[in-house]
Amino acid sequence: MPAPPQGTTAGVPSGGAVQTAIAAAKTQLGLPYSWGGGGSGGPSYGIPPDTDIWGFDCSGLTQYAYAQAGIQIGGTSRDQWYRFRGQTVAREDLQAGDLVFWASGSAYSSIYHVALYLGGGKVVQAPQSGDVVRISNMWYGGDYFGAVRPTG
Repeated sequence: MPAPPQGTTAGVPSGGAVQTAIAAAKTQLGLPYSWGGGGSGGPSYGIPPDTDIWGFDCSGLTQYAYAQAGIQIGGTSRDQWYRFRGQTVAREDLQAGDLVFWASGSAYSSIYHVALYLGGGKVVQAPQSGDVVRISNMWYGGDYFGAVRPTG
């Protein structure tokens, strides 16, 4: 698979949907990370090793946030990238509501993390087992894969 495009192909985000998605994600701050947990309907118990933890993993949180705005974005971080791959956003064009991704390689099939960009260099995310949903500084590093802008 080719690496993600470097330019912006996405249009202007829907302000109402973005604000609804961000507000929904923020209502989950402090909820435990749960591998495989959560989805459109809210938090859930995860899969091994987090079968006894009620919460969200990264893609469950973003799926829930956008579902509250009436936008179905897919269940896994890879699904979310793939669904909106034609609506990419260059790093310098990030706007609140964009989904940002990290991967271990140049193919979308290596994506392992997604977060919801808040603007101002911040994301809301469910980072990893043992952590909680929180607001973090945006980071790029070698694993930054790219961003997409979900639309209905």
